[in-house]
Amino acid sequence: MKIKSNIIVFILLLSVSSFAQQKIVLENKVTENILNSNTGIVLVKTSGSVYGIGPEKQAVIWENKAIGKLDFDRYTEIPFTPYVFFEDKPLINSKILSKTLNLKGTSRAIVDVTNGNIVFNSSEQGFQAVFNTLPLLEQEAVLVDGKTEEGFGIGLFDFKTGKEIWKTQVVSDFFTRTKGALLNEEKVLLDADHNIFWLKNRHLLKIDSKTGHIVYDKKGITSILLNEKGNRLYVSSNNINSKKLNQETVIYALNPKTMDSLWSGPPVRIVGNIIEKNLDKNQLVVITSKGFDIMNAENGKKKWGKSDPLPLIKKIVPTQDSYLVVQENLLTRIDKFGHKAWDEPIKITYADTENPVHIFDDDTYALFITPSRANRIEIETGRKVWREDLALFDAAFINRNLKLEVPFHRVWFNPKNGQFPVYSENNFYLFNNKDDTAPKSLQRFDFGREFPKLKIRSKAYFLYLGNQFYLFDFSGDLIYQKEYPSVKSGSFVRRSFRDSFYWLKRGLQITSATLLFAPTQANRAFRNTIVSNDLGALGRGVSGIYGTYRSYTQGIDGLTDFDVDLDSNLEYVFKRIRKSRKNDDAMIITVPDNGQIRIINLQIDTGKEELIKKIDGRRGTFIIDDIERMLYFFEGKEVSIEKL
Repeated sequence: MKIKSNIIVFILLLSVSSFAQQKIVLENKVTENILNSNTGIVLVKTSGSVYGIGPEKQAVIWENKAIGKLDFDRYTEIPFTPYVFFEDKPLINSKILSKTLNLKGTSRAIVDVTNGNIVFNSSEQGFQAVFNTLPLLEQEAVLVDGKTEEGFGIGLFDFKTGKEIWKTQVVSDFFTRTKGALLNEEKVLLDADHNIFWLKNRHLLKIDSKTGHIVYDKKGITSILLNEKGNRLYVSSNNINSKKLNQETVIYALNPKTMDSLWSGPPVRIVGNIIEKNLDKNQLVVITSKGFDIMNAENGKKKWGKSDPLPLIKKIVPTQDSYLVVQENLLTRIDKFGHKAWDEPIKITYADTENPVHIFDDDTYALFITPSRANRIEIETGRKVWREDLALFDAAFINRNLKLEVPFHRVWFNPKNGQFPVYSENNFYLFNNKDDTAPKSLQRFDFGREFPKLKIRSKAYFLYLGNQFYLFDFSGDLIYQKEYPSVKSGSFVRRSFRDSFYWLKRGLQITSATLLFAPTQANRAFRNTIVSNDLGALGRGVSGIYGTYRSYTQGIDGLTDFDVDLDSNLEYVFKRIRKSRKNDDAMIITVPDNGQIRIINLQIDTGKEELIKKIDGRRGTFIIDDIERMLYFFEGKEVSIEKL
């Protein structure tokens, strides 16, 4: 994109405390700024335009007036891509109203921050309301469904030009909620040939990704699942008119290319409605409203005939020769024949609705950690090892906070020594599955309702929140504690891949009310290269099947050299990932000091401090890019850039 010649750009090489400074003067006063954590590009908004400032050139690399109409308060990054999207929601925003009363719903624009191009704008493409937006990175396209003047449609749009590749009108009942549909899933999957499988409201469509033609259309489907290679589709359905409503579900495996059956004989029938199904190596694990079943993923053969009833399952953990199953607040063991192996279940939570529940086993013993309590158990007998459960939260707190969206605690895993660091109710613990006594709190903090972040170092744990920093060795001894006043103006932004990574789900599959990220082959490659055994914080478990879903926040620490076929924009992102690792041993912090702000470099493993520079605390707003080690100052029309 060309930069207008009448923009005045000054580059000054100054010697200010030995720091090189570059200055950019724009046409109008800076009103907003955002640091894109995936690329390091700073988006600067004025009354007339939006500019992109690149960290390598330290200069304006693009300008776009059209983006200036977008609301920066509705800016959302798509993790590990150079794309962001902006939303414009009406005063009354409802998908149901948009679908039934022809009211204007959410509009959405996607911007490539490396060049400032608007790669998709739903309003310009004739959408009155957008329901889902799916970037398909391998195809350099975006898949969208929503309401148009003609009715309901699904369209594919080119990322580079923003133009329509195809748009297909879909029968309205695909978008209309059917009886019981609130309890059924919506899912979009891509097979090995990039064809699209879209399940919505118990209605499955297969769409040719090249033409947009619907090549398969079937109703009554309750869930779908693709294997890693994208060449095996598992489909389940039940008959809502059946007298056995909610009692029986049919599962079958199909070849996504031909839609022919891959299992010989009749489809597999299981008792209950499917709550979740997932693949664990060569096994298909299915949780239903009545219990769970396990079958061979290749031929559909069930592991057992009829299992004991197990309603309200929250989690299943495979052990060496059995399964640990969580039902509401109880834990029970199921043997290899599908029957209960303990005389009585074990109570592991105070309330039935507590989440997440973590269970870790080592063949003989299992450690459970829940929001309210923790203990070790002997898997064979169900005997609790610790005399009493370790209380993490009291009953009164659990009762008051059952409806909180954020989990009550944080649990990490350190693969170097098998420890599980846990932060709960302002206390920090180190758990492992070998101790015969419960751990004691290493320290009590005053973080309130905020959660600290944790970096697992080679020999220690670095716990921090705001300007409070603590380093503990693996034995739990405090190496150092540092607390500084905080800059309260909100001008300092610390953004990193690790902060973004928390929102990542397995295989880069992000699901929300506004964004679906289809797991393509590139996504699977990302998972293999980025997500290592360095398991970070375990968030609220979307999956109840251990071993097939984990939420990673520090998997990026295991990233090494890799060879992935990426386009130039994605390579831009991976360059930044590599760069982030070079500065991983230090952290830049800002500290107010008598009207000035000290910028300090903190060596994480030693606690050694180095004053980088002092700045006038009254001087505009600023952003520090921790990865590029760059300082951006915004004063009126000027943007000053310094390398730290």
